[in-house]
Amino acid sequence: MIHILKNPAYAGAYVYGRRRPDPLRRQPGSGRIGTTAVAPEDWAICLKDTHPAYVDWNEFMANQRQLADNLNHYDKDRRGVPRKGRALLQGIVCCGRCARRMCLRYSGPNGDYPVYMCVADHSSTGQPRCQEVRALPIDAEVERLILTALAPDQIALAIAALGEIEEETRLLERQWSLKRERARYDAERARRQYDAVEPENRLVARSLERVWEDKLRRAEQIEQEYEVWRREQSVSIADADREQILALGEDLPALWHATTTTAADRKQIVRLVVKEVALDQKRRRGFVWIRMIWQTGAASEHWVQRQVQSYMAHADADRIRSRIIELNAEQKMDAEIATILNAEGFGLRTDRHSPAI
Repeated sequence: MIHILKNPAYAGAYVYGRRRPDPLRRQPGSGRIGTTAVAPEDWAICLKDTHPAYVDWNEFMANQRQLADNLNHYDKDRRGVPRKGRALLQGIVCCGRCARRMCLRYSGPNGDYPVYMCVADHSSTGQPRCQEVRALPIDAEVERLILTALAPDQIALAIAALGEIEEETRLLERQWSLKRERARYDAERARRQYDAVEPENRLVARSLERVWEDKLRRAEQIEQEYEVWRREQSVSIADADREQILALGEDLPALWHATTTTAADRKQIVRLVVKEVALDQKRRRGFVWIRMIWQTGAASEHWVQRQVQSYMAHADADRIRSRIIELNAEQKMDAEIATILNAEGFGLRTDRHSPAI
């Protein structure tokens, strides 16, 4: 099956140069030289529509992009397929400091606490890691945001807004139709003027020919602009599909928390809604900055307070210092001060393996 998906012959094309020799890939003890795959745009020969095809060329290229994206290569900006690990943002999380894709490691005594890491500088030049962000609190916030965004009332508002956009699109479609019709009319009128001129009036004929060519180019340019505009328009939703989408909003929280829903299933749901998430825990002391880029193209920013092992790294370090001075002035002992601070919500992460940030 994988051979069918990768072979351009099934898209009706004759291709030469899909692989090239690579001595570095030679197997020890083998007399054969290793080879490496060549990107489709670098194939030496690519003749399309040379014989009947099972799929068209655009579908074949889309399959190649999907197959490449399924490979888990963060250094090549490939997110990979959702896996069974607990990290909800596996493959779609990027560093908010250097914009490169973050990888994963698991910590804790049982190796089940995911950590998002940016190791691009460390891997390439041996520099310190850009940052590490513990995943579970971030995942919990992302989960909350997604379930809120997909609540039935939010979906209803989105569909209502989509209806307004569709109406506006229909009006713009009418304007484009008139504009295209006018351009075609001007080109046809210029052609008739050119045909009507006497052959001996060469100067007039050449002038009218230039006008005709200009009108044709203008009509072609308008058609190209119209096609670009059409590709950028959102897809309309049928009434039956609207009802199904609203019903899905009712069932989504139960589906998300069901015992039969695996971690890979949840990641797939996230990818249907969110395109990319950027994290930065060094932008503000004691907090992690989250920037979510939704599949609609919209972006939203959020802050999550992280648990730390040192009061100096705490988000409220100044308030803690002032509070400790006040408690010292009241002749409180260290144990009493710690109890009071914990009761007032200034607690630290005391278990080094706890799933804090």
